[in-house]
Amino acid sequence: MQVVPGSHQWPILCTKKADTRVSFTDVTVPLPPGVAARPVPMEPGDVLFFHGALVHGSYPNASADRFRRALIGHYIEGAAEQVARFYHPALRMDGTLLELTESPGGGECGVWVERDGELVAELAGRHTVTRKHE
Repeated sequence: MQVVPGSHQWPILCTKKADTRVSFTDVTVPLPPGVAARPVPMEPGDVLFFHGALVHGSYPNASADRFRRALIGHYIEGAAEQVARFYHPALRMDGTLLELTESPGGGECGVWVERDGELVAELAGRHTVTRKHE
């Protein structure tokens, strides 16, 4: 497993096609210059909890005789009243529907652009986000 520390503070980035010879999945997000994913050493059976917007990924499964398994869970605060449309439907642990309105945020993805010599994320087709990569 690899993560990009601090990337959970970036806007959600637009994906691009990944090379599945070096990536576990077929999508990736471009990282700004000077930013790299860092390995998170894990042993079989280990669990890693992280912010859902943290850029993360892994290399392809190199085992010839074992399948990689992952259990992924997304959680939302119990007092939440809205959530981005991509998380609808949201369900309670017993499977019943949570009545949440659609959040005005959580829509378009961002792309890295240079503005006045600084790299900033710009929402696709909209406005520049003030967060810079650090």
